[in-house]
This record gives sequence, structure tokens and C-alpha cells, in this order.
Amino acid sequence: MLNKVLVLQSFHEDGVSSWVQACQQSVVAWCELQGYSYRFEGDQLFDRLPPWYWQKVGHRKPIAADLARLLWVRDELASGAFDVVAWVDVDVFVIDPQTLQIAPQTSCVFGYEHWLQPKPGGFTVRKNVHNAYCAFKPDCPILAFLIEAIQRMVRRVDVDFLAPQFVGPKLLTSLHNMVGFELEPAVGAISPSLREAVIDNNTRLIRQGMPQPLLAANLCASLSSSSRQMTQLIDALVQLSKSEQK
Repeated sequence: MLNKVLVLQSFHEDGVSSWVQACQQSVVAWCELQGYSYRFEGDQLFDRLPPWYWQKVGHRKPIAADLARLLWVRDELASGAFDVVAWVDVDVFVIDPQTLQIAPQTSCVFGYEHWLQPKPGGFTVRKNVHNAYCAFKPDCPILAFLIEAIQRMVRRVDVDFLAPQFVGPKLLTSLHNMVGFELEPAVGAISPSLREAVIDNNTRLIRQGMPQPLLAANLCASLSSSSRQMTQLIDALVQLSKSEQK
């Protein structure tokens, strides 16, 4: 029997860049192809947050979304209608919708990135767990733990020193180093350095930042360049995928 899968996305609904719209449409088309249910929300995503949490991090929407997405996932799983509920950031582009599937072998799975960045004399790669893609099964103990841990961490932190990835990738990467999450390296992320390498077809750097073909990638709207360059990146990723499949 096939699992019933729900994919969730959220973003503000005004002034959305054309390349972000292309990312969202790639996810919608992927869900249709794979038979996944799909739901989208605007800023009502944040209505699920405890008032104190929103007041403390309110203008830092990425940190607010780190908890809000988990609360939404929890609510959908509690309905009993789905076997797996996944979150996908709206700036994730699905490169190969035919191959990419949501099928966690354990109670949950997270994305995994090879973050290419410059260093003196060359480039280096930082390996991080990310939550631009994550999927959970019912009764996942990690989901409940993350919801509790994130709230405890935000209560204690000085809001003036709240790093953008404090309760997202930084937390997940630290936990993974201790307990070992199930990861999906086929859903990675495109750093600004890797973006330029992909557009320029710099094979050496592409291999550093993409040691395996990506089926989907977080294009990182917070670090995006011009809409024209981001469209070039999407086109180049599609062409790269086609060349790798030959």
C-alpha cells in the first residue's frame, strides 16, 4: 500500500520574484507527478506560534518559521490523514521530479548540503544538515523533541545575538553529529559560490559543491542575486541534470 504524503510550503504572497514562483511551481508539479497532496499558506503560518515566541523573534521570520513549520507538520500528522508530512522551502527547485521521492526509512529525514565557500587561496566545503527539506512520520520522537528544544533555546537566548540559523541548520547539524539523523543528500543547497560555478559550468567547483547529482536544491532566497541570474541558475541546473543522465 502506497504511503499518503503531504507536502507543505509557505511564503509571503505579495511581490514574489519570478524565479521563486518557478521554484514553487516545480514543487507543485513534482507533487502532482508523484501523487503527493500539497498545501500552501501565506503568513498565517505564524499564527501557530506561541505569542511570546513571536514577540521575541517576530521580525526574524526565518527563525519564526523554523518552529512554525514543525507545528504545522505536527498538526497535519495529528489528523491521521497522512503517513508522511514533509516541509519544502519555497525557494527549493525540484530538478528531477521523476526520481525524487519522499520515503524516510526512519521516523524522519532532513536535507544535507555541501556549502561551497571561498577561503584564502581557494575554496572549502562545509557539510550541514538543513531543514529546507524535512519529512516526518506519525509519532516521530524527534519532531516533538525539536519543538520543545527550540522553544527552550529561544527563551534563554539574548534576542540581540540571535543567529539566523540558530534553531534551524545549526541546531540540526549539532544534533546530527551526536545522534545521526537520516539525511537526504540529493536535496542540497546552492551557495553563492556554487551558483556562480554552475552558471559558468566550472566542473571542478561543481564537483566540490555537488559530490553527487542533486534532485532538488535550496537556491537560498536570502542570499539571492538578481532575478535574471537566479533564472540562469535554474536553467543551468536543469541542463546539468540532463547531461548527467546521458
